[in-house]
Amino acid sequence: MFSADRLPMRWSIAPVLVTSTLTALLLAVTAVAGLLFGARGLYAPDPATLPTFIGQDAVTLTVILPLLLWSMRAAQRGSLRGLLLWIASLFYVAYSYAYYALNPKFSVLYSTYIAIVSMSLYVCLYLLVSTDADAVASMVAAHVPVRLASSFLIALSLGLGLAWVASILSHLVSGIRPNRVNQVVWPMDLIVLFPAMFWGGVWLWRHQPLGFLVAPELPIKGGLLGVTLALNTWLASTFWAVPVEPAVPIYVIGGVGGLLVALRYLHSVDPPAAVSSRGAEIREPWHEPVAQHIDTALARSCTWMQCETEVGG
Repeated sequence: MFSADRLPMRWSIAPVLVTSTLTALLLAVTAVAGLLFGARGLYAPDPATLPTFIGQDAVTLTVILPLLLWSMRAAQRGSLRGLLLWIASLFYVAYSYAYYALNPKFSVLYSTYIAIVSMSLYVCLYLLVSTDADAVASMVAAHVPVRLASSFLIALSLGLGLAWVASILSHLVSGIRPNRVNQVVWPMDLIVLFPAMFWGGVWLWRHQPLGFLVAPELPIKGGLLGVTLALNTWLASTFWAVPVEPAVPIYVIGGVGGLLVALRYLHSVDPPAAVSSRGAEIREPWHEPVAQHIDTALARSCTWMQCETEVGG
């Protein structure tokens, strides 16, 4: 039995489990191919992009793929923490692999990258839309670090957003044409990631239900992105003699900070405790058997006491 009855969801997760499994398979294939053949012609021999793709393949194979598979299994067993990590993994994959699909280098894996982005994006949207944000808020609001998570999301999105805008204005004033990487990164971040982080932080700060749903996914994305960028910078400077970017400390701070915030948030997500502490107000189907046993025991106790009273009388 799938966990639609055990999680605060409106629809079954059965269809998207199949899609996510296929996504995981394609991720494994492309990551292994990138690590084996990326520098041998699969990727363009451009020092500005080659370390990025190889570093992303390494992160996918060692971190993202295990996280995706574990979170799917945990969600299937009824774990809210697993569901949130599943959504976070899919969001990370959809966002990060969009760069592969937008890469001007046309390769045999081009259609595979498009499939990965499409499947992960729409499964992520399906899970977000089908999850009851009000129920999630009721289950976790009293336990998660609201101010910490919301402050991090707002500060990071504003800080990096202003830095990207300043860089764009600098190129416009100087007349220097930005490289291909920046022309892809700037619109992706300023259109998708930074607004999502900012509004997610605002919603969480104001204790709106949607904020509690998206709050853990966004720091995970920001944290993994920072770690990936730091790794890519190290690869580029070590093996391709590319000058170290001055933004590396920001990558490290944002990456480590995002992961710590996400871990603190997810550590506080404990559906059984949250539900039991609030009683029948947010009782979920997987608690109903326990409640039925309690009611039965109380009924038997009352019957026994009534019998004793009648015998005594």
